[in-house]
Amino acid sequence: MRGTTRRRDLAALERFTEEPNRYGAYRIALGFPNSYEIGMSNLGFQWVYRLFNRVPDVVCERFFSEEDEPASTFETATPLSEFGLIAWSLSWEMDVVNILRTLRAAGIPLSREARDERHPVLLVGGDIARMNPAVLVPFVDAFALGDGERLVPGIADLAKRGLDRDSFLRELAALPGFFVPALHGPRAEGAESSKVVIQQPMSRKEIRPDFEVPHSTILTPSTELADKLLIEISRGCTEMCRFCWAAYAMAPVKQYPASSILDAARAARPLTDRTGLIATAVCDHPQIIEILEGLAALGYHIALSSIKIDAIEAPILEVLSRQGERALAIAPEAGNERLRRHVNKKVSDAMLREKARLVFAHGFTRLKLYLQVGLPSETDDDVHDIVRTVADLHEIAVAEGRRFGRVAELVPSVNPFIPKPHTPYEDESLADDASLKEKLAYLQRELARIGNVVFRGMPVGEAVWEAYLAKADESAADILEEAAAGTPVRRLLKTHRGRIDAVVRPEVAAGAAAPAPWSFISKR
Repeated sequence: MRGTTRRRDLAALERFTEEPNRYGAYRIALGFPNSYEIGMSNLGFQWVYRLFNRVPDVVCERFFSEEDEPASTFETATPLSEFGLIAWSLSWEMDVVNILRTLRAAGIPLSREARDERHPVLLVGGDIARMNPAVLVPFVDAFALGDGERLVPGIADLAKRGLDRDSFLRELAALPGFFVPALHGPRAEGAESSKVVIQQPMSRKEIRPDFEVPHSTILTPSTELADKLLIEISRGCTEMCRFCWAAYAMAPVKQYPASSILDAARAARPLTDRTGLIATAVCDHPQIIEILEGLAALGYHIALSSIKIDAIEAPILEVLSRQGERALAIAPEAGNERLRRHVNKKVSDAMLREKARLVFAHGFTRLKLYLQVGLPSETDDDVHDIVRTVADLHEIAVAEGRRFGRVAELVPSVNPFIPKPHTPYEDESLADDASLKEKLAYLQRELARIGNVVFRGMPVGEAVWEAYLAKADESAADILEEAAAGTPVRRLLKTHRGRIDAVVRPEVAAGAAAPAPWSFISKR
């Protein structure tokens, strides 16, 4: 079988920073609802895999969502339908439909109500579970809301008790951080105080000096982040941009000790010389210079997921440039400081120019700019200012590049603003399709006139679909089933335009607003 051969080839390239359990009485299938290459680049998925496999007598096997591959586990090719518990780590709204596709391929009924003792319990965790589980309530038996460190022990303990399906769900529903729709109700009406409290550290005091930082369990060249040891150095963000789910959901910020980060890097050094630091705001870490210098001393090539503009400093750039890094990503979000202030992005135009000059002066040859159109209060002038800002940065790149004999490339990556649950902008509307298309076309046209600029724009249809999946409730079930059966998204957007607009552009919907589908999820 082609899938089995491919998996053998992939498995042969894997190196483990911690060997998993290979034998045990209780088996759990842990899935990432996308390809192997993307799933194995996800640190949360890898860390939960490690946590499950640390439990005595529990074996956790991986699976992925890939065309032309069987619905079975990566390690032993066991059909998913033979497991008692199937769990997913769901990090992106666009992967929701892949869960349904996997169920179809495994011969497991999609509807939660159609399954019985003959079928596995289906559990979903990850960012989307804690953002808005409602869209998957018709299909999924239980949701884990919070951090794996807090939730895995309870799941593993119940799995080891050999409970029947109903007893397992009843016991799970009684544990903090778990949402079981069949017992709690679709809005957790039957849960204690009619809410489910996210399980995550709520105090910096819980991060002790000996804290074990999440880091890659498996290294492989066959990923988006080939052979990189991923290390989480902090969780949360102090910026609190009004559109950013992570800042509000993960507060307060937890920053992990440099000693723990370097211990993990030191232990894995025989396996790789590449590392990537994972955090919402990497360079806000108070020990970032110590971390970077320590990694460089260990012989690592260091990559950062992105860097906050106000955190860019010469010592950081010197470490990165000394070990050969030539690309950085920053997030101005808007073309001028008026609009940045409106979304609580504390970056002035002067600061942006100053920090860009510092980047180019250190020999960086590629600067990616994350930007948005359609933000609340945006005007046409704000969109025009994106072009002005990129042109200004290009002039700085030219001036600083003279002494290096090359001009740095600018990559403005422009997405439509997508309202997300649990943010101050959760009730805002997605801008209309025609307006977004016009703005993106304008930017593509005007930015093409500037040298060494490569424009990247998110398709508007993709943005509408993501916005819908982010805020939809149980009523989306039939649309998701159509998508899982192969109906193209563009056709779904056309066929169900009215229903989708009522979710992504709430002012279009008639009548009084009902409580949000995610309103029962609480931090405390």
